[in-house]
Amino acid sequence: MTRAKSKPPVRKPVFDEAGILSFAAGETIDAAGSTARTGVTENPGSLKGAQQSDQDRLSLTLMLKHEVITRLTAEADRKDKTVDQIVEKLVTKHLGKH
Repeated sequence: MTRAKSKPPVRKPVFDEAGILSFAAGETIDAAGSTARTGVTENPGSLKGAQQSDQDRLSLTLMLKHEVITRLTAEADRKDKTVDQIVEKLVTKHLGKH
């Protein structure tokens, strides 16, 4: 006796249209519902106090949880730096250990 072949139901993910549009614009939405731009600087090639050309830098996109983005933003505000600078320093420090 053979079992009847049946296909499992296809469950499509639910997309939050406002969340997708804010992500595409480079914004994050915190728990309070307010939006903030993270990781985007007016002039991405210039750092506070240091001059670097865009030729020395590469663009990198990170997919991070909202909690991590919140912690990165808070740390950047506390140190009066950009999120880009904090992430670059953490990556450099991590790679230096290996």
